[in-house]
Amino acid sequence: MISKEESFIDSNSQYYRIGNTKYGGRGCFAIEEIENDTIIHISESPLSSTISKPFKKEVCQLCFKYEFGKYMKFKVSQKVNKDQHCSIWFCSQECEDNFKKHDVNDIYINNLLNCEKYYLLGLSKPEIEAKEPKGDLNETINEEWAKVDLWNEKIANMKPSKLLNLIPRIDDSEYLEIKYVIGVLFQIFEGETSENRELSLFKELQSSEIEKYHRYPYLLYSYINIYKFVKLTCSKELQKYITPDSIRSIIGKNLSNAFGIWSESNSKDEDKEFLGFGVYPSASFFNHSCDPNLIKIRIKEKLTKRIARMVFQMSM
Repeated sequence: MISKEESFIDSNSQYYRIGNTKYGGRGCFAIEEIENDTIIHISESPLSSTISKPFKKEVCQLCFKYEFGKYMKFKVSQKVNKDQHCSIWFCSQECEDNFKKHDVNDIYINNLLNCEKYYLLGLSKPEIEAKEPKGDLNETINEEWAKVDLWNEKIANMKPSKLLNLIPRIDDSEYLEIKYVIGVLFQIFEGETSENRELSLFKELQSSEIEKYHRYPYLLYSYINIYKFVKLTCSKELQKYITPDSIRSIIGKNLSNAFGIWSESNSKDEDKEFLGFGVYPSASFFNHSCDPNLIKIRIKEKLTKRIARMVFQMSM
């Protein structure tokens, strides 16, 4: 139970409020009895999303349409070299146009294409052997990110041609994260001139970066690799938002708040394909439960929460 004083985010919902839970973290608390089949929350689109590398040609960048292996018919492309092009794929001209409508100066598109371009160019570089932190992990985390601060100082006055040689090779999991990071950076850039409630709520999400390092220590070096790739490849419009703290926060908030984008299936026994993920901040305050009383429904890029069984009023 929570009190009104503990409720710190107004959800603007007639059904629930967001506040601290007694076991830690935050959650949604009903403020009235809610009938079965009531839609209590809709997120029109994610703040940021990313499609995994194997499905980038098969999933629409905007609405996440997937036709079980068929290539999308529309794309925005950029030449990498005489043999390669990088592309962003859409299922229709309408989706491509709607995507561009919110990206007036092509900043988002160009940064996504840069990610593709330097991912492809990086494949010619030797693979880097995965490292594991040694010694006290918390000390190592601080030490390694302190080295990144020194690296930032070193590259500050380097010529662009030399900076290109420093772009690290990234693997498919880092590619997935980087496209999500670019989307958030673009939303922060856009948020300077237009109000975005989802972005405001994103800033309230909690990061689980440190907990993730303790479960998977090798991620420390992966996230540093992601930071360096983003710092070296993103356009000037996004550069002022790219700091070690901001990138760590963006990644850390994804770790426990992202919603997977999965292929549809005709039966519960049929395997689903993991197509990517999206972060819907306003939907992230609904806690996981082993005995849930609502269901999540995704139609294209829209995420809906619907009551599956009666929820009773809880005191605030």
